[in-house]
Amino acid sequence: MGVRIETVSIEDVMPFQIGEVKMNPRDTGAKDMGGFIDDLAAQFRANKVRPGQPWFRPILWEDGGIYQIIDGECRYLAMRKIGTKRFEAEVYDDLDAAEAARAAAQAMMDTDLKRPLTAEERGRGVQTQIELELDDETIAASARIDRKRIPRIRRGAARAGSVIDQMDADWMEAIGEAEEAGDAELVEALTKASASTWRTALSQVRAKRDAEERKAAILEALAWAGIAVADGNADMSGLRYVSSVSTADDVKRREWPEGSVAYMQWDTYGYVYAPEPEADPAEERAKAEQDTALRQWEDTCESRGKWLAGNLAEIDPGRLVGLLPNGSELPVYADDVIDFAEAYEADIPIGPEVTVAAYCALTENAPWPTGSDAPDPEACSLFVKLTDALELKGYEPPEAEQRLYQMCVDAIGKEGGDE
Repeated sequence: MGVRIETVSIEDVMPFQIGEVKMNPRDTGAKDMGGFIDDLAAQFRANKVRPGQPWFRPILWEDGGIYQIIDGECRYLAMRKIGTKRFEAEVYDDLDAAEAARAAAQAMMDTDLKRPLTAEERGRGVQTQIELELDDETIAASARIDRKRIPRIRRGAARAGSVIDQMDADWMEAIGEAEEAGDAELVEALTKASASTWRTALSQVRAKRDAEERKAAILEALAWAGIAVADGNADMSGLRYVSSVSTADDVKRREWPEGSVAYMQWDTYGYVYAPEPEADPAEERAKAEQDTALRQWEDTCESRGKWLAGNLAEIDPGRLVGLLPNGSELPVYADDVIDFAEAYEADIPIGPEVTVAAYCALTENAPWPTGSDAPDPEACSLFVKLTDALELKGYEPPEAEQRLYQMCVDAIGKEGGDE
């Protein structure tokens, strides 16, 4: 089988086929082929040895003055795209139809299955081109990367040292950027890394820088706000927590109490505390009244519950039911009736259970609820009405209940203890 290197006219070349069967399995009309053809065309323009031609010659079969493409149809399309008139090829001239079909199919499948270069292999190719002093445009076209990246890659390759054989273009470029910025710390971190760790090293340095910048901004904002900064392990007794801060904006967007102190944690996170405010005498009195009322309520519940359990037959159910606010629902067999019977070991017959249900409904809310700044007028009113009703049946309130009764009377503006 004869083969020769020949310069042929692109107009004399056509894709290879047997009869009506096109032998190239690659779909050159696919959507993703356009970009690939464009990349090849850019490489061919940058070929200084054979301008406008590929580095690897296509393989052709000459048949009656017509050259059919055995291998290189994409290269052929790229040359047509940039207007190449003639190109060098490996030309075979004595293939019979059967052998041509076999060889063509094998060659085209082999071409289709070529493994793309790995990032490291492409990086070594770029290094070689740099060592051969090829220009930026040629290297960019060959490596299929943006021409603007080449100067940074050159700079990084010059600082790579012993790990250069492991490097891809991204790694070299990262070193080049750090070198260009005068960042000796980052250059050192990247050149000491390996192919599997350089991205982590880059992220760690950037994260450290970011944390340092955020910490500096927070400290500057704290100083601007007049907030002192203390060690995270400092004594915080006598101080109350105000808020956490993790950015300068967290500090600047609010007013802080006089004497606030920031305790920094993890460099970029802090807690702001402030001195406890001086006690308000009125609030202190109200708190004391509330505490007293709650204790009196507990004593009252115990005293009245015991009395009611022993005097159920004396109480008309309608009397207590009538004390409930209009529209109140009274579930006679409610759980609180059962709880009452168990608490006071009372045997509640049919009829008096209504009394217990009404009593439980009337005592559901304390006159001065827990956490409230003032008595509940409605609860106070019910308390007064219930006390009056029980007293009419012989109940004698103990001293604690009498004090709570008077507090409720005062809360609802009632004069005296009579309805």
